Amino acid sequence: MSTKEQVDEGNSLSTQQKICLEYAQRHDYEVAEIFIEQGESAKTADRTELQRLLSYCADKKNGIKAVIIYKLDRLSRNTDDYSQLRLLLKRYGVEIKSTSEHFENNPVGRFMENTMANIAQFDNDIRAERSVGGMRDAMRDGRYVWMAPLGYDNIRVGGKATIAQNEKLAPLIYRTFELVASNVYPTEEVRRIITKEGLAGKNGKPLTKGYFYKLLKNELFAGWIIKFGERHKGLFAPIVSEELFIQVQRVLKLKGRKHSAYLTNHPDFPLRKFVVDAEGKKLTGCWSRGKYKKYPYYRFGNNGSNHNRDKFEKTYMNFVDKYSFDDAKLRLLKELVRENLARKTLDQRKETERLKKHITELTEKQSSIIKKNLDGIIPDHVLQQQLVMIDKELLEVNASLATQPSTNTDYEQALELLSDYLRKPSSVWENAKVSLKTRLQVFQFPQGLFFKNGIFGTSETCSFYKAKDAISASKSSQVRLGVQFWNSFAKECDYLVEILKESERQHS
Repeated sequence: MSTKEQVDEGNSLSTQQKICLEYAQRHDYEVAEIFIEQGESAKTADRTELQRLLSYCADKKNGIKAVIIYKLDRLSRNTDDYSQLRLLLKRYGVEIKSTSEHFENNPVGRFMENTMANIAQFDNDIRAERSVGGMRDAMRDGRYVWMAPLGYDNIRVGGKATIAQNEKLAPLIYRTFELVASNVYPTEEVRRIITKEGLAGKNGKPLTKGYFYKLLKNELFAGWIIKFGERHKGLFAPIVSEELFIQVQRVLKLKGRKHSAYLTNHPDFPLRKFVVDAEGKKLTGCWSRGKYKKYPYYRFGNNGSNHNRDKFEKTYMNFVDKYSFDDAKLRLLKELVRENLARKTLDQRKETERLKKHITELTEKQSSIIKKNLDGIIPDHVLQQQLVMIDKELLEVNASLATQPSTNTDYEQALELLSDYLRKPSSVWENAKVSLKTRLQVFQFPQGLFFKNGIFGTSETCSFYKAKDAISASKSSQVRLGVQFWNSFAKECDYLVEILKESERQHS
């Protein structure tokens, strides 16, 4: 039996086996079976080959008289486990024979055997304490040295263990937090959406509900390591900002029930509670019974006058379509996107590829100088100097790569997908189910709508509608919109694409 480290060394197992076979030959034992533990720790008795050995010895037909081991701590490094194993084997009529330690069957021999078992336990405890101490020191240095959670990979920087973002999964983790933080979807709906987009566990299966909630509450994604009752900021790049993480915790805290939008939604009255009148009364909806059938109405408050639902919603759709883009404005919007987002995205992709290529070159350089050292071309002290320099540069390049913004969206292609919607925004709303209608309403008019003298109005619109207003107001072809606007536009573009895809799924 051997530790993982000994297995890695390559000759420990074969050497132990050879010594045990020589011991058996010297002491006239016939070898009935060989049991080799491939890298499972002797810290525990619940090991595959050990359990097979015990079963083999328990079978009297095999006639086993002794178990020969290279060293006592190969059988167990735990005093209690060793005592139980020894008693169990004794019950089977089997002695333990160590090739490295000699224990006679007398008081002194048994005392020495117990002493060696205690030494193995002591050595094991010291190793564990040192390991914990090392992990605590690493944590205080800002390094995460445990198994990387979903979204991160275990790496080594400067010869020391830590974690770095997984190129494929980190953006999905970020999107998960963004969706939950928006407080538009129920958390279970977010889990469904993000699973369709490709987020899965390390086993390739969808995340369970329990694991998904633990993921959302894991501060490691915001860059904090919490272990041993301590909390330290990690040096690795966080996947989400602290502000986004805190917002998600707020949402989860209030998720004892579904978001109010889902509680107040009524399939027959999607505009209710989204529109207010001049006095601030919220729109309600009800069915009124006539002589032969029921009729749907909207009204403001319990005592307000009735508004025929279909006519009221038609007025709403006419208001929404005031923000529609004709072909000329749509063409100009695409030009603006190409100038402000598509080109920027292309530059970001080029920079990402440059950084990845540089990392590959540095890694190859590492391998090359190590080979030269093994071949005797360069001495050890030069090797160490070169490795330190390369590790430092790798750290800096990886840090730059980690801070590169996501470039997953082709905004020109996204606008092509959105063209029909932009030409007539009411069309998607008219044919959508109520849950999608309310999401679209909030997206288009984040502060809701007011209704006065038969006319709709709003204090805030989405970035698409702001762009349309800016294009309409411009007297030249030069429409200037700031960096902050385009950052918001990019996020809203992703969100609107998701709404339209959901609409397509509802009708498929």
